[in-house]
Amino acid sequence: ESVFEMDEVVVSTPFNKLQSQNVMKVEHESIKTLQQKGTSTLIEGLATIPGVSQISTGTSIGKPVIRGLSGNRVLVYSQGVRIENQQFGDEHGLGLNDAGIESVEVIKGPASLLYGSDALGGVLYFNPEKFADANTFKANFSQKYFTNTQGSNSSIGLKTSTDNWKFLARGSFNTHSDYKIADGDRVTNTRYNETDFKTGVGYSNSSFSSVLRYNYNKLDIGIPEEGIAEQSSSKNTLFPRQGIFNHLLSLNNVIFFQNSKLDVDLGYIANDRSEFEDSNVAALHMKLNTFNYNAKYHFPKFGKIETIVGVQGMHQTNKNSGEEYLIPNATTNDFGAFGTANYEWNNNVLQAGLRFDNRKVTSEAHGTEGEEGYFLPLDRSFDSFNASLGYKTKLAEPLTLRLNVATGFRAP
Repeated sequence: ESVFEMDEVVVSTPFNKLQSQNVMKVEHESIKTLQQKGTSTLIEGLATIPGVSQISTGTSIGKPVIRGLSGNRVLVYSQGVRIENQQFGDEHGLGLNDAGIESVEVIKGPASLLYGSDALGGVLYFNPEKFADANTFKANFSQKYFTNTQGSNSSIGLKTSTDNWKFLARGSFNTHSDYKIADGDRVTNTRYNETDFKTGVGYSNSSFSSVLRYNYNKLDIGIPEEGIAEQSSSKNTLFPRQGIFNHLLSLNNVIFFQNSKLDVDLGYIANDRSEFEDSNVAALHMKLNTFNYNAKYHFPKFGKIETIVGVQGMHQTNKNSGEEYLIPNATTNDFGAFGTANYEWNNNVLQAGLRFDNRKVTSEAHGTEGEEGYFLPLDRSFDSFNASLGYKTKLAEPLTLRLNVATGFRAP
């Protein structure tokens, strides 16, 4: 009996090659592997991947860092959709729960050719939980306890499939007390509570595939400001605190032609963020609504050359309803068009691509001119051209050489 071990397929790169065939080196980790490291949150697990770290405020608020860059300089994708959740803020975390996520792929370095603005430091690409095999039904339940925060993580899921139809659903709940440091004291108000629900339905046949997924995430997060103060194991957050509601809806359609295919991703994200300073009346309340689209056409293979062309865009609105404004009411529209080609011969691969992007930003005036907190009205447009060139060759059986040169940009 022989065992054949195969590389994983990399989803976050354009041609979905095996890792051994890919021009770019992409780190791939299963979420199960990250969970086995004993971390209590998804961002803590990500920080164990080489080349990825985090900026954190307690256990509940963490932001990924790749090559020293974070916030709006690192892109996060989930369910094939670009995540937009006011990630510019130091105390604005990842906003994702690891339940219902299969794996993560990490692209290090500029990736604007594929993803447009903000992909400077790199990209975190989360692959959702797979559907059940055809004509099967599966259900599972997991329960974890964390001694440091006296916290628990409960998750229950079920999934079933026929030959053509697929369905899954998963719910989870996390609750944690304040984090305990080495001397036994707890860092006051690092407690948090999180509710997460994911569901998906899919249909596929020989010429068409469609998957609709939805993710709801609710976070009640304490903001630590006093360091070591009142000692408690309560899980009820104190002031100041954040209340965050995220809704993510995604639709992926693939149409298969004789020797080519069209891949279309549509996504809608509603991010509702409130900050409460000393009462249950929100001092800061922002609603960010984002519609994403991404269409790619894979041309028929011409000899050893594979070619993809695509368009990508975003329509986003931000509205404030609290007294405090971090950013003004604004509308952002992105549009990008790109093309990339992949050429393979013997043990060599050459990949190149070009992309054009435009971002148009309009914002409203707020406040009184000359006073603190005043925002000027804005109506600006930004253009950018980006390119990527990569080469891979196998020098010897255990030795592979990869060379990549790419540009990236971040529009305001």
